[in-house]
Amino acid sequence: MSHFYDPFSVVPGFDLEERVRARATACDIGLTDGAVAAVAHHARAVLRENQQLHLTSVTEPEEFFERHIGESLEGAAMLPPDAAGLYLDIGSGNGYPGLPLAAARAGLQLVLAEASVRKAEFLRAVVRDAPFPGASVHETQVQRAADLAGLDAARLITSRALGGWPKILPRLRPSLAAAGEILVWAGSEAEAISRREVWRRYLLADRRALPGREQSWIWRFRPAPSPAP
Repeated sequence: MSHFYDPFSVVPGFDLEERVRARATACDIGLTDGAVAAVAHHARAVLRENQQLHLTSVTEPEEFFERHIGESLEGAAMLPPDAAGLYLDIGSGNGYPGLPLAAARAGLQLVLAEASVRKAEFLRAVVRDAPFPGASVHETQVQRAADLAGLDAARLITSRALGGWPKILPRLRPSLAAAGEILVWAGSEAEAISRREVWRRYLLADRRALPGREQSWIWRFRPAPSPAP
């Protein structure tokens, strides 16, 4: 991974580390210095490698910061500070929301699931070069629970910009712990999707509006109780 040129330096007065810390504070999250450094390192790496890997269509620093880092921290704010257990970010791509969310909730053990070989290599390099303790990359296309064989049941599963999530996430119910939850970054269609027959294995718990994004939320789902015998 190349290490020249800071893409955020083109914006006068844009101190990325301080912006990360302030955005976390706005979500009532206190980040350690190491977590701030890790989130900033990841952001710079995404923009440096974007031309080769097509990691994001959002490249203007201000918009990039809010759409990727800000919206990831909004997801972390939906979890208790002591959240712990396995965290699966499905279809990770560029590492959002997984890496900032895990930095904000250090008790979660992050697994970034990504099918693209080149993007998986990118994510491994980020995890290697920045302090994201315990994070790992699962290089596979996740379509069903069998694709996650060998992993513990997840405390958290996240989906953001994952094609086919309405069909994939119900299949992952066996991979979710009984007290686990799913966070989905999506528009108003998520409410109608949650009423489909296959989604009866989950309960729609609540949603969190994304600041400045009309008709965009983070939707929280929990496992539905098992039917009585």
